[in-house]
Amino acid sequence: MRYRISIIVFAMLAFAPALTACGGKAAAINTPAQSQPTATIANPTHVGSDGQTGDSASFPTFSSPTNITNLFFPVSSIGQTVLLGQEGGASLRVETTLLPDTKAIVWQGGQTEVRVVQYVAYADDKLVEIAYDYLAQADDGDVYYFGEDVTNYENGQAANHDGSWLAGKDGAPPAVIMPAHLEAGMIFNPENLPGVVFETDEVMSALEKTTTPKGPINDGVLIKETLMDGSIEYKVYAAGYGVVEERAEGAQVNLVLLNQTNAAPGVVPGALQTIEAQAEDIIDIAPVGDWAKVSANVAATVEAWKAYQTQATQDGAPRAFQDALASALDRLQTASTAKDSAATMQAANNLSATVVDLFNVYHPSVPADIGRLDVLERQIFLDVAASNLTAAADNLAKVNMVWVRVRPSILAHNSAGVATQFEASLTAQANALEEKDVNTLTAEAKNGLEIVDALEKVY
Repeated sequence: MRYRISIIVFAMLAFAPALTACGGKAAAINTPAQSQPTATIANPTHVGSDGQTGDSASFPTFSSPTNITNLFFPVSSIGQTVLLGQEGGASLRVETTLLPDTKAIVWQGGQTEVRVVQYVAYADDKLVEIAYDYLAQADDGDVYYFGEDVTNYENGQAANHDGSWLAGKDGAPPAVIMPAHLEAGMIFNPENLPGVVFETDEVMSALEKTTTPKGPINDGVLIKETLMDGSIEYKVYAAGYGVVEERAEGAQVNLVLLNQTNAAPGVVPGALQTIEAQAEDIIDIAPVGDWAKVSANVAATVEAWKAYQTQATQDGAPRAFQDALASALDRLQTASTAKDSAATMQAANNLSATVVDLFNVYHPSVPADIGRLDVLERQIFLDVAASNLTAAADNLAKVNMVWVRVRPSILAHNSAGVATQFEASLTAQANALEEKDVNTLTAEAKNGLEIVDALEKVY
């Protein structure tokens, strides 16, 4: 589970000003390249009691590998995180989501069941990377990295799978990604497949000042990461949170939201529900030019936002999420005042996207990702109307990514039939996009929206 700022930075540099992103390492980090290792280590890289790494003669024992409770890497207790930041003037967003299914990996030490974490990176809201990271905890408390399946994206299309590796394949060993006991000066290699992936981590400090979603702390752990190409990144970990900050030259992201796996379902404030409903109404009304009704809906949205602001602070809603909603509402007011139908519909859908982020704060019984599917399917419809099939491809890729997170819950609610319908629609949308059949794509995006409504009723 790595937070790859370097890939995002490279993507923005390589494809600026379009910022449509592909994978790679950070060209912006001006660190002299190191010599690339040439030997493949057959055994797991293990951190001993002295903090040193080396080839372990005995493999670690994994009696309960999927129960990952390491204080600074508590994977099993973290359902989802969102990190936000910037590189230059461009926005960065990183999401990690713990998936319910596990994976069995066969390697030199036998077979180990691992947890699967979905990692997603965006640059200026465009998809950069989706990866599935495989993690397990040894009996001594060390967390091991068993590999990752990576897809790097360009213009909504899978560009390559650079960075992928798997323990037990091509000699790759599982490697310690977080020791059980951290001390300044410790060195370890979370990725240890020379020529494919190689990373050296050094604990620089265990008394780093940083900020968590609940406030500042002064006992964060600062780790310096040197990647295979010699570039350097810094990560700060906090007890109970994992990564709370990551920075590289000219780029930084910070943790703004962490949802626990055991969080009890909450109730979304009525004001937020009103904003969501008004935004959807505006999207339906704007095309017919009923601007009086649009204006009334916008006014109701403004009042609902004012009513929510005090509660947002009390509930610990991330300031970044609140600011995003306020900015989206400003754009909606501007577009509707100008009576620009296309701009008003787009602004309203952007507003809905910010509301979904705030929904996520409350752990609703209907997963916030259902709302995200709704926003994305509607966005595909808007993209086609704007003759922007590149954007439609990007958003369809996001729909498929979110569906991976939602599907297990839908199946757990005995709704395989509606899941099959949605997957059929996704396939039809992909085929229409490939054939540039805008009529079919439009129809299937609308169909997808209707099925998302059915998905919501599952709960």
